[in-house]
Amino acid sequence: MIKYRLAKQEDFEQVLEIENECFKQPYTGKELEYEFNENPVNKIIVAEFEEKIIGFIDFLITFNSSTIMQVAVTNKFRGQGIATQLLSEMEHSFPKEIDDVVETITLEVRESNEAAKALYLKNGYELVVVKKNYYKDGENALYMLKRL
Repeated sequence: MIKYRLAKQEDFEQVLEIENECFKQPYTGKELEYEFNENPVNKIIVAEFEEKIIGFIDFLITFNSSTIMQVAVTNKFRGQGIATQLLSEMEHSFPKEIDDVVETITLEVRESNEAAKALYLKNGYELVVVKKNYYKDGENALYMLKRL
């Protein structure tokens, strides 16, 4: 059974492995360390199977908005609904206090990432704008938004 929980410091190495497996331009260890320990508005939720991290979602909450930084699932576990469940777990983790209710979720995704685009569209995200030459390699990003 897959469990979902907030990441702990001891998950760092496994999350970094997934980072390197899944992204064209992965965070460096130092950048990921910042997300884990120093970024005051950041949260990471992991998916765990048999005590091994198999996926994660890294997101920020600022005022009434959340921004998804990354969603990743190891190749072996893709296509099983884990990324969709990570999105759901993120939404369920949002503050419930009336002044802090998250109203929108935003993200950027590579224009060429068909699987991620399909995931977001299926989960209620809509395309807002194409950001030209957004990534270091010159690829465009799709800026997407979901209203809650």
